[in-house]
Amino acid sequence: MEELQANLQTVIPLTLLLVIGLLYLSLRDWAQTWLVLLTVPFSVAGGIWLLALLDYNLSTSAWVGLIAVGGVAAQTGIVVMVYLDRAYRDALEQGRLQSRQDVDAAVIDGAMKCLRPMLMTVVTTTFGLMPLLWKTDVGADMSARIAAPVVGGMWFCMVLTLLVLPAAYAIWCHWQFSRSPSRAEAMP
Repeated sequence: MEELQANLQTVIPLTLLLVIGLLYLSLRDWAQTWLVLLTVPFSVAGGIWLLALLDYNLSTSAWVGLIAVGGVAAQTGIVVMVYLDRAYRDALEQGRLQSRQDVDAAVIDGAMKCLRPMLMTVVTTTFGLMPLLWKTDVGADMSARIAAPVVGGMWFCMVLTLLVLPAAYAIWCHWQFSRSPSRAEAMP
């Protein structure tokens, strides 16, 4: 365990830096990068919750699962961000952004449109890994400890990402909207 802790002290910060760098390269905006990173703690919390529910210890396999679910959460966060951006920009280009309520309506529209892709990602990932949780063959204890954080993290991430990320995006858009003299400059 001491060796694992020493390795994790190096691996986890490097992984986070790599994820942050890749997110920035993908989104080209620091504010959106940090908004997407909001999804990672939710997924890790859900993974830890399911590990505790199944009475699994934090082993190397569990840490691998937690790192994996953090990456998948960032990926789903990007999907949500793309839909929110598209809805906001469409409303802006069509001249429908005249008030804070219009900004809220655009964000809600984007959140509704990303619901199906988010559900498809979560369902296919979790249903694909669920058999590993019930498997009893050789190596099942290890595979279950990798799959448990991913399964728990994905469901937790989905619910909270669909609630928190659009709300945080709306707050950011309100700030952008209120400080720009021209609505054309208010694009996130």
